[in-house]
Amino acid sequence: MRALIFALALTLFLTANSSSLVITKDLNILKKYPDIKRNLSFLNGLSVSLLGFREGKYNWYMLLVTNTKAPSGPFWFLPHDNENSAFDSAIYATRKYGGGFLSILSGGLRYHEGQDPNRNFSLSSSKVASCQFQKGASSIYTATIMQIINSHKAPSMPYLALHNNTNRGSVSILRNSKSTKSFLAYSKAKILKGRGLSDEDSLVYIAGATPNAPMQKVQKLLNVGLNTKYEYVNSTNNDCSMSNFLVTQNLDNYYNIEAQHKKSGVQKEMIDRLIKVIMSSKWGDL
Repeated sequence: MRALIFALALTLFLTANSSSLVITKDLNILKKYPDIKRNLSFLNGLSVSLLGFREGKYNWYMLLVTNTKAPSGPFWFLPHDNENSAFDSAIYATRKYGGGFLSILSGGLRYHEGQDPNRNFSLSSSKVASCQFQKGASSIYTATIMQIINSHKAPSMPYLALHNNTNRGSVSILRNSKSTKSFLAYSKAKILKGRGLSDEDSLVYIAGATPNAPMQKVQKLLNVGLNTKYEYVNSTNNDCSMSNFLVTQNLDNYYNIEAQHKKSGVQKEMIDRLIKVIMSSKWGDL
């Protein structure tokens, strides 16, 4: 309860002072960032802001991109600065469907000064015991990121994230664990061929607080050709990722699209298929 009260107070403070996070909106300055420079020709109609804040030893910087003509569409979170295809896909999604995205800046690296930005979600006043990759308390980081997302995300939209992974790496639809279960949208033989949406590296992550996956939700994703992995989250295996944090806050309406590095075409197709499900469903029923 104390953590919840603190979080609410911090969120109210950040909401009232959100403009103080903005460092610049000048594209002449922002184009020094490779992600922006690479997508300059696609930024017409989009607003780009550099945001920043500090917590402990960490100076956090982020790019906030929104569609000024259609601000109420899907809103995505991109925690890793080395996942270029995810950024390019987010530009595509924002132009096509509106909304926007928030992308962490870490000098083109996965980690920010040694901290994984996607293993840093917690409202605890100290490091969470189950979170191996969390370096310290991150209540300001968590409240800031969530406030930005919630202020831009339409209430009817789920929480959304974009990630890239390596070829046949640890993130694979063919791998299960004690806390994850995979649901294949294609035959294993087709998946082993490693092509497009049927590649083992192309999948959607969902998460929840029950051992059994929500099969109605899973089936809707499988029906549109999206391999789906379900993660069961509890107090002992919470890893302080965004998905795990949302489950601990009873907000399990979360979808993370994973695609292999340099496969932005595949990731864009996955976005189209997921948005199709979103637009045709009552999320409360999933």
